[in-house]
Amino acid sequence: MSLTPADVHNVAFSKPPIGKRGYNEDEVDAFLDLVETELARLIEENNDLRQQVEQMDAQLESARSDLEGARSSATSSSASLPAPNRSAEEPRRLAPVPPPSALEQTAGGADGGDHHVQAAKVLGLAQEMADRLTGEAKAEADGMVTEARTKAEQLLSDARSKSDSMINEARTRAETMLNDARTRAETLERQAREKATGLEREAQRKHTEVMSTINAEKSSLEKKIETLRTFEREYRTRLKGFLEAQLRELSDRGSAAPSSPSSEESSRSSSSSSSSSSGQGYSFGPRAAEAG
Repeated sequence: MSLTPADVHNVAFSKPPIGKRGYNEDEVDAFLDLVETELARLIEENNDLRQQVEQMDAQLESARSDLEGARSSATSSSASLPAPNRSAEEPRRLAPVPPPSALEQTAGGADGGDHHVQAAKVLGLAQEMADRLTGEAKAEADGMVTEARTKAEQLLSDARSKSDSMINEARTRAETMLNDARTRAETLERQAREKATGLEREAQRKHTEVMSTINAEKSSLEKKIETLRTFEREYRTRLKGFLEAQLRELSDRGSAAPSSPSSEESSRSSSSSSSSSSGQGYSFGPRAAEAG
């Protein structure tokens, strides 16, 4: 399958999968443009060389035709020369005439020799010209073919060297970009790890502070609860004692006989004094307010 500039121009490469290495599209397109231009120039130059070779072949065929014409004319000249002699000999055979003189024989031989020499010269010149044209055409064609082959090999070598250089450059650039990306990723990963460690440390510190505050408040509340429980126990005990005293007093009053007014007043005064003393010992209002 022959490669044309249109094939190079319309070629399309598939993109590599994600994560796979590939060449730069701009560099590949630029190189394909160079290859397309150079290939078009080589094809045009090859067509020119082919036309020149065809022209040389046409000239060679023309020279060969001239050579064949010269050969045929020389052959016809050499064949037509003895014919008059034979036609002249027949009347001589029919009619007895005197033989030609020596001068006539010499003149006739000289004329025939001149025709043969001239035909030989024309044939030699035609052969020489044909050989020269053939040699020149062949040498020129060989030289043009050799030059075209050398130029094509040189262009191919230059294109291959340039392609290798571009591939090496692209590979080096890709490796550099890959190393830079790897270094950047490692740096970002290290920074993220350090930031995460710092955030974890800060969260741990705040958690410790909050737990310390909560524990302190818990201890304070437990102390207050214990104080309130102690107050409750004391309050219950005092209230119980007070109620028992009141019950005893009522019981004593109910079981006692009627007494004199003086004794009743004394008992009332004693009970009021006892109740006042009891009220001084058990102040429910302030304690209840403090408990609340």
